[in-house]
Amino acid sequence: MSSDNPFPSPVGGVPMPSDFGTSILFSLLYFSLIPIFVSRLYNKHSRVVVSINAIVTTIERVIIFSLRAWQSRNPAERTSPALTTYMQVSIALPYISMAYDVVVLLRCMYVNSTKGPAAFTDPQDSPIAPSMSSSMHPLSPFHSASLHLSDDIHDDPKKRFFYRWFTDVLKLAFLAATIPGIIGNAHYRGGMDNASTANEVMITRYLSSGVALFLILFVATLVVRARNLPKVKSIHVTLLLAILACNASSAIFRLSFMYHRTTSLTSTAPGSGNTFLEKGTFYIFHMFSDWLAVALLLVPNIRAIFKTGMWGDWRAVDSLPQEQERARKRKEAKARRSGLIA
Repeated sequence: MSSDNPFPSPVGGVPMPSDFGTSILFSLLYFSLIPIFVSRLYNKHSRVVVSINAIVTTIERVIIFSLRAWQSRNPAERTSPALTTYMQVSIALPYISMAYDVVVLLRCMYVNSTKGPAAFTDPQDSPIAPSMSSSMHPLSPFHSASLHLSDDIHDDPKKRFFYRWFTDVLKLAFLAATIPGIIGNAHYRGGMDNASTANEVMITRYLSSGVALFLILFVATLVVRARNLPKVKSIHVTLLLAILACNASSAIFRLSFMYHRTTSLTSTAPGSGNTFLEKGTFYIFHMFSDWLAVALLLVPNIRAIFKTGMWGDWRAVDSLPQEQERARKRKEAKARRSGLIA
């Protein structure tokens, strides 16, 4: 599709015949993560949904790259405005949602640092594993949760309340990146024919990626700051910073490319998104970095590493002492039935 008015170049260009192999490769890479998620969900000691955006991204990217492979072999569909718009939306948002998942894990890390030994009887925390088998390595897909408590850590409900409030506000802040990203990329089709809409697409896409990069760097600062908190280990900081580095790579790539305009989706001129160099940087610094972020969220046993439950730290305030006592008794009874406690 071509236009008399220049419009923002599509991020990643459109699928050319040379994109077929790469699209198949990425489709298989993302698909390979689905069995890991299933195994995590099956094992009660690693069952967790705090990284739900990662699995949604995985499934969506399998679909996206399958469509790109199909388009690369069908010239008539290569310039479909509807498919191009759909792909622009789908490509633009996942790195933001995965940074949001990091905030969820950051909350677990900060909140756990305020808990004394008694606070871990809450049902949202991970159960204590009965043994130290080889499957308990944190990066193993079959890792079982283990909990080690320190008696010299004091419970601090006031800090815990503040951390929960602050991370709730921070999660809401990500809407400032997500909403412009949805609006700008959803209007991409209209920008092909209308100069005013094209400018709107350009501005909102830059706003989305700019705000996202700022938030990613801010969250990275909070992760680094947490390294000296009680119960925070090097694996917590390293894992979250690695995910954020992948997210930042996607944001920086977008900010460095999106100023380009083109008059045709199939143009191979510099800035069209379809040159060999532009495709290569897109796949490496955006698509592969997104895949790596997904893998870092799905492959390690997040539940065990961050000492959290299936839903993460979802409470706004601590449960009442009576509720905690009832929960503790239920867990003990269940453990006895399972033969975990003599």
